[in-house]
Amino acid sequence: MTLVITEKPSVARDIARILKAIGKRDGYLEGNGYQVTWCVGHLVQLAPPESYGKEYKRWRIETLPILPQNFKKEIPPQTQKQFAIVSHLIKQNDTIICATDAGREGQLIFEYVYRMSTTDEAKTVKRLWISSMTDEAIKDGLKHLKNNEMYERLYQSARCRSEADWLVGMNFTRLFSVKYNAKLTVGRVQTPTLALIVERQQAIDHFVSTPYFQLQGLFGQIKALWSKDDSNRVNTRQEAEAIQKRLTGKIGIVSKLTCTRKNEERPLLYDLTELQREANRRFGYTAQETLSIAQSLYETHKLLTYPRTDSRYLSNDMKSHIPALLKKMAAAYPEGEPFITQLLQKGLNLDKRIINDSKVSDHHAIIVTDRIHMYQPTTLSQRENHILQLVLVRIITALSGKKIFDETKLEITVGDDLFKATGKKIIDEGWALVERTLLGKGNPEEDDSEDEQLLDEIKPQQQLPLDELVIIEKKTTPPKPYTEATLLTAMEKASREIDDKELKDSLKGKGLGTPATRASIIERLIAVGYVERQKKNLLPTKQGIIFLQLVPDSIKAPELTAQWEKRLTDICDGKDDADAFMADIRQYVAAIVSENCKTTAASVVSRGGVLKEIIGKCPKCGKNVFESDKSFYCEGFKDDPKCSFSLWKNNKYFAARGLTITKEMAQQFLQTGKVQINGLRSKANNVYNGIFYMETAGQFVSFHMEFAPKKSEDSSSSNQP
Repeated sequence: MTLVITEKPSVARDIARILKAIGKRDGYLEGNGYQVTWCVGHLVQLAPPESYGKEYKRWRIETLPILPQNFKKEIPPQTQKQFAIVSHLIKQNDTIICATDAGREGQLIFEYVYRMSTTDEAKTVKRLWISSMTDEAIKDGLKHLKNNEMYERLYQSARCRSEADWLVGMNFTRLFSVKYNAKLTVGRVQTPTLALIVERQQAIDHFVSTPYFQLQGLFGQIKALWSKDDSNRVNTRQEAEAIQKRLTGKIGIVSKLTCTRKNEERPLLYDLTELQREANRRFGYTAQETLSIAQSLYETHKLLTYPRTDSRYLSNDMKSHIPALLKKMAAAYPEGEPFITQLLQKGLNLDKRIINDSKVSDHHAIIVTDRIHMYQPTTLSQRENHILQLVLVRIITALSGKKIFDETKLEITVGDDLFKATGKKIIDEGWALVERTLLGKGNPEEDDSEDEQLLDEIKPQQQLPLDELVIIEKKTTPPKPYTEATLLTAMEKASREIDDKELKDSLKGKGLGTPATRASIIERLIAVGYVERQKKNLLPTKQGIIFLQLVPDSIKAPELTAQWEKRLTDICDGKDDADAFMADIRQYVAAIVSENCKTTAASVVSRGGVLKEIIGKCPKCGKNVFESDKSFYCEGFKDDPKCSFSLWKNNKYFAARGLTITKEMAQQFLQTGKVQINGLRSKANNVYNGIFYMETAGQFVSFHMEFAPKKSEDSSSSNQP
């Protein structure tokens, strides 16, 4: 008998059908000399700290760090029955085929089960390594089985990832949870990802919008912006009105005219991250939803190749199969058939943007399988149809021609003033025509304000009357909150945040997590209450913001985890040593525990397991003041009826002056009783500086304001505007 071990029952059934092992048994299938069983995900996991000694059962800082040299494994209660079946079958058979998912985690799942089940008996272990679940791919893979020993380094990389995450997660979660009396989850990738979200929100919260003005000149049908020193912004309306008055009705001369032919390359094929980004932009699907849908199209419907890939290219041995695949796509996808036919007639451009062996490691880009000609939209859900259509269209656009256009840049001189305009004329829409026709607007979130006016009739030195000069008022805008699409990009490009050039260069192409894990990281941040979804946006919660203040910079910085991902890849490639990597992780964990076990943040307390930042002390009773969504309040209001202190953020006194009480203002009021704010405007539009005083005598909090002294004055007036 030969034993085949898969990751999931559905995959086991497909392989068993092909092997004609159709006899149903308890936990496996049997027949034709084969037994086919499954792992149901992780049958074996790393044991918790308490398995290393009774002293670890209670969470205490004194027992940290926990640094096992040899990690124990355990079988969770819910998987014990299936593990016993798989283990028994392993012991029975001399030839075993590992048919778990062809990736790092799939190899780990098999190796943990196999190594816990085997004795010293010599067994032949083969590896089924396929990128598609079609019958043809499975049959071909079974004909060309690999020696499992070839994937030993892949297992070592997966083992290191698992053990390193255990060391960081178990130690740091216990450390910070005990210190602050709250369940605080710390993760190697999770925490720096949270840092990205919090830093973006802080940039938004602290952004001060600044007004500016632009002057748009209308020269007949031509629109051009007034420009000076390579800027088209004017700081004040008065300055803009002066320019408008001075130039309106004058004659301009075309002083510079250039026309350049440009092209825009077609997009690359999908890897998982890019597919998740596009599905989020177009349909609002979360990264986890897209992964689940793609996995279903791969496993159940067998219409997509392996989705958990980080490559956007195909290998050279696939080149000869592409024409036949396109013909099957044309039969199944009538909307795309005209474009596919045109591609086949013109000849395929299979350059290095499509075929590139150097950029294909474990799996190639996501494409459709040879079963695509059997595709029927009615047999799939709406979401499955959406994802499959994205992949179909991306294959066509990736094989299409470049987008070609002429870009015209124009400068018009009006006396000593300069106006600039840009025009675009599409020569060949190329791949963009395919995407626009089959999917609609290329990116729903992109700004479509690009000026595409035609300027090809303009001549050098041509005179153009300035018919009108329009003042356009604008404001600088804050950064946008992360969506899943933009967060996936930030995680993928985490090396951009690294200042060290040598490290930055070494980490190109790496980032926070992997394509296969980023979706689960986002979901984990939401599950533990650090992040929340608001429509398509990902926003940090107060708990997440406060938590991030407590952990050391090294834990939340992208350098560490990106460097680890690089080393894990190097272990897989034979460029790094697994034992050396784990020694470094143990040393790092021990150092962080030592540095942080004795100190706590004085400004943070836990109330009912929820972190709260202390804004200041109550001026009435001396207890802590916390922040809620609407106010800054004394924690004693529940048990002290005499204390009703609170600062409402939308206090009417401040709202009348266009102000909201911020956390920084509340901290100053509680510390000094006053806050100075400059740049206020009166009803007469005069600018003044004010000092606001808080008074807490009596039942209510009250405020009054005095003019802040100017630099040349030593005294101030108490009159309010």
